Amino acid sequence: MKPIFDFHCHPSLKAFLTHHDPDKRQSCWEEHPESLVTILNSQSSLNQLKKGNVKLAVAAIYAIERPITASFWIQYLAPAISPLDPKMVKLSTEANYFDLMLEEIQHLEKSSQYDPANGKTVRFLRSMDELQDDFPGINLLLSIEGGHMLEDFGKKATDNLRKVKRSHYPFLYLTLTHLTQHPLSTHAYGMKLIKGNDAFKPKGIGLRQGGKDIIDLAYDDTQGRRILIDVKHMSLVSRYELYQYRQEKGYDDIPILATHVGVTGISWDPQVITRYLDKKIRRQGDYYQVFYKQPAGISAPKETFFNPWSINLYDEEIDIILNSGGLIGMNMDQRIMGADKVKAEFYSGEELSFILSGYQDQSKLFDYVEQEFEDEEDDQRFLTLHRKLHLCHFCNNLLHVVKVGGERAWDQVCIGSDFDGLIDPINNCNNATELPRLEEELIELLPTMMEADPSYSYDTSDIEGKVRKLMYDNAVVFLKKHFG
Repeated sequence: MKPIFDFHCHPSLKAFLTHHDPDKRQSCWEEHPESLVTILNSQSSLNQLKKGNVKLAVAAIYAIERPITASFWIQYLAPAISPLDPKMVKLSTEANYFDLMLEEIQHLEKSSQYDPANGKTVRFLRSMDELQDDFPGINLLLSIEGGHMLEDFGKKATDNLRKVKRSHYPFLYLTLTHLTQHPLSTHAYGMKLIKGNDAFKPKGIGLRQGGKDIIDLAYDDTQGRRILIDVKHMSLVSRYELYQYRQEKGYDDIPILATHVGVTGISWDPQVITRYLDKKIRRQGDYYQVFYKQPAGISAPKETFFNPWSINLYDEEIDIILNSGGLIGMNMDQRIMGADKVKAEFYSGEELSFILSGYQDQSKLFDYVEQEFEDEEDDQRFLTLHRKLHLCHFCNNLLHVVKVGGERAWDQVCIGSDFDGLIDPINNCNNATELPRLEEELIELLPTMMEADPSYSYDTSDIEGKVRKLMYDNAVVFLKKHFG
């Protein structure tokens, strides 16, 4: 079986939440019992990574944000139908995020020597020189998902980032923001499970000075190991300002990462964005609810669509990331890939005004209806368990990156599954054990979808080699250059 790479998965998150007593927590090798709620099923336990021959992965470390732990779904329902310990939910509301991050890493480290005789072992790579073909276990790097993870009562986020950079743990990247409001940067709306809490709705505009300070320190290799910045979860305006800030600071030689994303299928030009708006924008206080018509993708062998939420990449960003020498990780979430009905997205008023004014004026007025936000019905088109339909949506996103970025994109894409990040995975690849089969299915389907797309002339040679790059080789080349 060929080796696999995953740019963003959570092998320790669910195990870490199973008990408040560190000695009684599930090992990161264990899998949760099957649940009818698919997002609660194990997707990237160390055992599943091993079965899927994931030889190299980035383990995203994440402390659940307090607005999430305060929800009924997490406090009461999830513990009733899964091994989640309610006391861990309470702990997340009381403890500081930085300590929780370190504790989760320690739990992952504790699980490393599970069964060495049978290859069930984990090694944290300190440099790519340590990557050995004959190592039977899993090689891990680490990432920090969300700038909130640098918060510690009475301490500066920059001080904690310095600790991270100088620690013996191999951190590759920082995802600057996540699912809730945070002072470093406005986030893109991404919460589908919990409604009615304004903390999940974007507030303010763009990249703040505190976020710029974190970026400067992360990139500074004189103060410890360089940590790259992941643009996932940043709002469109925050990303737009990040790209400008990098130019101003001369960071052009440092790669931009988009570690677990889909694509919108459209330009960030406001005239193009407004073409896909459906219904009038709705306003309630400082927040705006925006409805979309889904951009159509490749139509054969199955009809596909994109998800135009601003959490996904716009066409211009694909070029910016590729030009930086960066890497784009393709997500496994049905919703991100456009295989789900796209519901309404929320924006802050300042950001929506800035975008629709052509990135010039955050006070520009636009037509809206001021009333209660609207709930939406499920679209019957998307209520299907069809595996091939979901595979087509994954291919559609991947091929759009190639269409926009050119054939060079085949050298700068990889898998960024987000397994165990509370996602509903595409039905053709439910967990890490199915990644080898995904490789086979991509080799079979991609030529058909390339031929069905009249808008671009793809290079259809060596599909097997292109897919192998996606599944593993690109990551190794990238990490040897940027991780030592």
